[in-house]
Amino acid sequence: MIPPDQEIYEVEKRIAERRHRVEAFAKQSGRSAMRALTSPWALAGAAVIGFLAAGGIQRRHAKPEPQHRMSASDKKAAKASAFSGLAMTAATWLIKSQFGSPVAMAQYFLAKLKKEPDPRAGSPSLRSDRAAATTRR
Repeated sequence: MIPPDQEIYEVEKRIAERRHRVEAFAKQSGRSAMRALTSPWALAGAAVIGFLAAGGIQRRHAKPEPQHRMSASDKKAAKASAFSGLAMTAATWLIKSQFGSPVAMAQYFLAKLKKEPDPRAGSPSLRSDRAAATTRR
């Protein structure tokens, strides 16, 4: 007969091994599912199915309505909106490429207004420079 302590130890060991196997299987399943779902073919298939479903729903619920034509002012407003959206995208890209973030750009221009050195320079004595500039005034 096996002593109770030894038997409990063996049962706990089997439970721990089983738990580790289940966790490893869950991780592996998650990785393989993500790999399968993010493959280019799966994404393209999902997009095609989405377009087909949206087209089918639209056809079922579409009611014959008279065609509305856009006025010249509406067309002009739509073009201006599209252009302003593209301009904002370009401006955001430029800010990020030059300064890293809008906050860094604001700090740069505030430093220029205050005639302080560029905060992007990363000088370790930036605080001592500011302290010296305030004591000179």
